[in-house]
Amino acid sequence: MDKIKNEFNKHFSKWKITLPEENIQKRHQGSIFQAGWKINFIFGIKDDVEYLEFYAMHRMTNDRHIIIYDDGEKEHLECLETPIEYSSAIDERQREHNKHNRRVREQLSYKGLL
Repeated sequence: MDKIKNEFNKHFSKWKITLPEENIQKRHQGSIFQAGWKINFIFGIKDDVEYLEFYAMHRMTNDRHIIIYDDGEKEHLECLETPIEYSSAIDERQREHNKHNRRVREQLSYKGLL
């Protein structure tokens, strides 16, 4: 779990955000609201390997959806796309954008990350 903690803390070091020690010890999901960030995170096990998955949002940058595995490896996952300008004649691009965001939002909600 040390590599997970170190990678997470390194990712947010610019904002002095660290993973709460109590959540790490108990492997409890949680949220961090700091320096304009809203970060929701969960712990899990995949193929006998522990991981931390988080979804981070900040209004000044793109969202981040990352899994950090116990060996420090990271996997970047899909994020919600930023809004696009609405037009009264919804074109295919807007439909695909909306479809993508609905699918990603459902996945994040199911995991407890939204």
